Amino acid sequence: MTISAVHTLEPTARAFEFDRLYGQLRVLVALENSVARWGVCSMLDALPTVRATTGCGTLQEAAAQLSETSQDVLILSATLADDELATLRESCPDTLKVMLLLHHPSDEALARAASQHVDGFLLETGLTPEALQDALSRLLRGEMPMPDSMARELLSMVRRRGPAPARGLFLTPREQQALDLLVAGCSNKQIARRLGISEHGAKRHVGNVLAKLNCPNRTLAVAMALRDGLVTREL
Repeated sequence: MTISAVHTLEPTARAFEFDRLYGQLRVLVALENSVARWGVCSMLDALPTVRATTGCGTLQEAAAQLSETSQDVLILSATLADDELATLRESCPDTLKVMLLLHHPSDEALARAASQHVDGFLLETGLTPEALQDALSRLLRGEMPMPDSMARELLSMVRRRGPAPARGLFLTPREQQALDLLVAGCSNKQIARRLGISEHGAKRHVGNVLAKLNCPNRTLAVAMALRDGLVTREL
């Protein structure tokens, strides 16, 4: 199992239709640093995958753009507060793909970024048009793109936790369903919808799963579930 394959089981409803969207992607870049924003937008404009690029400097401007125009991909800074990202995602359509741009691959930055519910990651250091094209192509295929350094750190975190106990890990039926849907790339809102429960109930089940797996974030929980065969069904 490779980390790039963590979210390849996304529900069909959320998967990009490659033939239809290739060359038609609308990308919104919301970065406070104007130099970084201009650079990312310039590289995106040159890609065959991208139809239109819009840049803005604040989260409020991004929210306004999303309310006025349809976007396929949103690129945000990894320094965004957890609650700010959660609030923004609640108002966005499920089909919107969100990628975080990390400034530097420090352990703290990687761990914090991995805790966010997003669809992929970019690394500002050494970012090239080829790297952006690869990330967008992975999104189109339903994968979760991330820098190699982040993938290595995530794998290291999984290894440090060792194998899952053969006995003693008990998930309730609802918690197992929540874990299956986490592996499928679902948000809490989508888990709630799929299970026919409230979003509060979905958050509680997800929290219980993370606690029982001793995982600080969803991304690590998914990696461990795939590694140790804890997924019960294909979605």
